[in-house]
Amino acid sequence: MEKTGLRTRGIAHAAMAFFFAMLLTFSTAGAAWAAPSDEAKDSAGNAFASSEDYTSPSENKIDRDFYWAGKDLDLASTETGGDIVIAGMNLGVSDSKAAGNIRAAGMNLTFTNVSSGSNFTVAGQDINLVDCAAEGGVYCAGSTISFAGSASAGSFAAGKVVFNGTINGDASIYADAVEIGPDAVVTGTLHVESGVEPVVPESAQIGALEFEKAVDDTSVNANEAAEIVTFIDVLMKVLGIVGTILFALALAWLFRRPVEGAAAMTRSHAGRIFATGAIALVASPLLFVLLLCLVVTSSIAVALLFALVVLAMVAVPFAAASLSRLVLPKMNRFGAAAIGGVVLGIVSILPFLGVLVSLASFIYLLGYVIQAVWNARRSSPDDAAPNEPSNGPSEAGAPAVLGSPVVTLPSENKGDGPQHAADQQRQI
Repeated sequence: MEKTGLRTRGIAHAAMAFFFAMLLTFSTAGAAWAAPSDEAKDSAGNAFASSEDYTSPSENKIDRDFYWAGKDLDLASTETGGDIVIAGMNLGVSDSKAAGNIRAAGMNLTFTNVSSGSNFTVAGQDINLVDCAAEGGVYCAGSTISFAGSASAGSFAAGKVVFNGTINGDASIYADAVEIGPDAVVTGTLHVESGVEPVVPESAQIGALEFEKAVDDTSVNANEAAEIVTFIDVLMKVLGIVGTILFALALAWLFRRPVEGAAAMTRSHAGRIFATGAIALVASPLLFVLLLCLVVTSSIAVALLFALVVLAMVAVPFAAASLSRLVLPKMNRFGAAAIGGVVLGIVSILPFLGVLVSLASFIYLLGYVIQAVWNARRSSPDDAAPNEPSNGPSEAGAPAVLGSPVVTLPSENKGDGPQHAADQQRQI
């Protein structure tokens, strides 16, 4: 059998008890509070009740099931032809009988001289079963459990279990402390999982005791968990550095012109780039909210958000690929990108400095993109076409056209003198 830590097992049983208690509380409350008054009975013979303080029903015999939810319950001398389902804070049931199951959830639960034709299922903080009998099994989960009754099977999970009843079959106990009473009887196997092996009195009749020592290995688990967390943290940091290097190399290869353009623009207008990026960083959330408010521009808002996310993802590798060209201008662009990726990748994993570097890289990339789009818009062919006759290209071509006769005219006069004179005579 695979051994489980005592604290882990205790947490599991506590969670199971809490889940059962909540489920039973809501289901019982839903059935009980559906009644128009503190007590009601439907045509099927079921009784429903809900109140903060409730004693016994007006009729001691209920044809089928009894449902109750509230704060304090004191149910006495009641017999049901079906189940007893109760949920509250302080539950007390005495001298009662249920032909079916007894299911209860609360804080303090005390059952005295109560019998069930099927199972006892109880979850709470303090559970006390005195002279109780179940033709089926008894299943309890809580903080402290005291059992002095009889059943065909039993399972108890708590911080402390006092067992002094009779189980005509097998029983299981999971607890920090287990106390076996002098009147305890287990005809089958009693399985106990605890930190200390329980002492069985001579008067107790236990068919077979199966003890499993539950070692509190919280410290070991904590150390193992710390090692795993440390390993994952180191692995993620290494992967982050490697990813930055590979991404920077990919940008230097696939987007050479933007990378070189960013380096050139930074060399001449670094302040303009960072100022533009900072302004855009502050204005982007406001612009996104404004665009999102209108149905017509909501798609533009989504596109803007997507673009900002993409820029944030590639900001550090792009800064590594472009800024490394400024620091290492004579090196191959791939080598410079790799070195830049190593430097910024290492800096990015530092606790405080990494946030600053990532933010600065995002501002840098955002400013460059806006400046590049603005410059491309200013120098687009549509804007430059009306100015072409008076701009540089035409003026630069004029000296070439005018200068060519100056260079070739003397050679023409020297080589073609007689022909030239004849042409002049024809013209006269």
